[in-house]
Amino acid sequence: MANLKDIASELGVSVSTVSRALNDSDEISMEMKEKVRETAGSLGYTLRGRGGRVTPEWNAAGIIVPEVASEYYAKIVHMSKEMLAEKGYSTVIKITDFVASEMVEAINCMHRIRVKCLLIVMDDEEVMSERIVRMIHRSRLPVILITSKYYPLLDFDCIHLDEYSGIVMGVQHLQERGYRRIGFIGEKMTANRMTIFKQAMKFQGLEPDPRLICTGVERAEAGGYLRMKELLALPEPPDAVFCSYDQMAIGAIHALRESGKRIPADVAVIGFDNISVSRYVEGGITTIANPYEDMISIAVNVLSKREHNRQSSRQQIALRPRLVVRATT
Repeated sequence: MANLKDIASELGVSVSTVSRALNDSDEISMEMKEKVRETAGSLGYTLRGRGGRVTPEWNAAGIIVPEVASEYYAKIVHMSKEMLAEKGYSTVIKITDFVASEMVEAINCMHRIRVKCLLIVMDDEEVMSERIVRMIHRSRLPVILITSKYYPLLDFDCIHLDEYSGIVMGVQHLQERGYRRIGFIGEKMTANRMTIFKQAMKFQGLEPDPRLICTGVERAEAGGYLRMKELLALPEPPDAVFCSYDQMAIGAIHALRESGKRIPADVAVIGFDNISVSRYVEGGITTIANPYEDMISIAVNVLSKREHNRQSSRQQIALRPRLVVRATT
């Protein structure tokens, strides 16, 4: 079995450099870490416990998410942990903060600590880069990806959340209720939903008014509140607003109430994600509900089967959200 000296000799570096790289030291560059780990893998080096004993096998599954500050990702993590536990897995969670290099490092970390399988959840604005794909292949882990983007050429399992159909449902609902000046509120991480909103408006025969599409750097309730204030300051404000997610809708509702507007008589509000609090605000926020339970159940079952059958056909699974109509429309 290879040791640190063998890896150092292969790379022409010191043993201490190899040791620090394998222990993820900040003193070592990411490039050198990757070289050390690649070489360690090719030489058959394995992590050892104290006293030179090989660490025992453990039945862990990895979960990688961009954040847990929002309920959407927190809910995914919680449900995944519960369903994986039912399959006999403990869980290890890594957060990327929407940074591509953090995603690469998170996958590498899961490989190093020898999880049995890996669930990766990616945000709209994150990109499945070649570097990330290479790291997934290098890890040799059974992987399933949950994303709102469709990646038809990926050769690992993927669950695609069909946000397009959900946003079309929302716009169609507002149109059927008689709203025509439909605005959009978003932030830097929801550019994809803004693009889909424009497409959905045109699909429904409505021309999106760029003056009614309002985005900014502030996120969540603060972003919704500030963007709604900006829309209300227009000479002709919207009569309905599609918020990129429910927390922004809550902020928008607060701004409307503060300005003396009636909801939905003066301005209707619709959100996305169907977080738990959305049913209790303003008599209930109309929203687009992602199929959380189906999504996680399918992901866990596919991962469990993939661990025991690496050669079966890869799956691309599309799940459609549903419209939940409540008081704000």
